[in-house]
Amino acid sequence: MAETVGRPAGVTFAVILTWVAAVTDLVTGAAFVWLSLHMQRATIPLTESETRGYGFALLASGLLAAAFALGIAAGSQLSRVLVMLLMAGRIVAAVYATSVLGELVRWQVPGQMLGSVLVIVALATPRAFAYFRSS
Repeated sequence: MAETVGRPAGVTFAVILTWVAAVTDLVTGAAFVWLSLHMQRATIPLTESETRGYGFALLASGLLAAAFALGIAAGSQLSRVLVMLLMAGRIVAAVYATSVLGELVRWQVPGQMLGSVLVIVALATPRAFAYFRSS
C-alpha cells in the first residue's frame, strides 16, 4: 500500500495566499466596475470602458483564483499548474498596470509580485511535487 503524503506547510501557505489574491481581485474588480459607473468622480488615466474592462478582468481572475485555491487545497495537480500560470500572469499584469496607471498602483505592485512569486515557489518545491503526485 502506498504511503500517503500529508499536505506540506508550503502548499497550505500557497492556498492561503491564493485565497488572498482571489479576495483582493474580487474586491478591487468590484471597485473598478463601480468606479466605471461613476467616472465623473474619478481622476484616473482610463476611459469608462477601460475601467469597466479592467474591473471585469479582475473579477474573472478572482473567481479563477478561488476555484484554483479549492483545487490545490484538494491536491489537484491540474489546479497546481493553473495556479502557477495564474500567478505568473499576475506578475505580468502588475508590471503592465504600473506602466499604464503609474503612481496609482505602484503601492500594490510589490505585494502582488512578491505574493505571486511565493505561491509559485511554494508549489514548485520537491515536497509539494510529491504531495500533488500522491494525491
